[in-house]
Amino acid sequence: MIGLSLTAAPVGATEIVIYGFEGSPEGWVIPDWAKASADYVAQDFTVSQSQAGEGQHALELHADFPGGRWTGAYIEREVEVTDWMPFGRLSADVFVPADAPQGLTGKLILTVGDQWTWTEMNRSIPLTPGEWTTISVGLKPGSMDWKFFPDDNFRASVKKIGVRIESNKAPVYQGSVFVDNIRLAE
Repeated sequence: MIGLSLTAAPVGATEIVIYGFEGSPEGWVIPDWAKASADYVAQDFTVSQSQAGEGQHALELHADFPGGRWTGAYIEREVEVTDWMPFGRLSADVFVPADAPQGLTGKLILTVGDQWTWTEMNRSIPLTPGEWTTISVGLKPGSMDWKFFPDDNFRASVKKIGVRIESNKAPVYQGSVFVDNIRLAE
């Protein structure tokens, strides 16, 4: 079951799965800066068959959210195709197991432009335990899904894509989070 979507993709929009994790982590990493930071709590990840939103596999991220302060579990990947001008929407599906506590949220982050500018969503999306949640953001000029209003240059030079799972002081959670079906739509 797919949960909350920030903004629905237009009906009939063509979607292209760019990362489905079918047997491979497809170049995703926990960056060294996140491993070195006490605020980032991703321990490791693997490709798993225990939950899949699309196909037979998903990326299973293991994290240890201690509670009491903001923490995030972050994974990212440099993209091969940097010109996303033909696309108007980016989406990813995230699953937290049914035994996970309420309160975890998710966010998509892009690194864009010649200056490799870190660009994150303007709000985090609540993740519902036991359900797949779609996180979806607009890429077109004027999209209100980002912390600023992007222009066409925003999607003309995408360098990295990232997914961050967050706990803002609560909940405490040590376990898996699954990411799958990362896709672009017209």
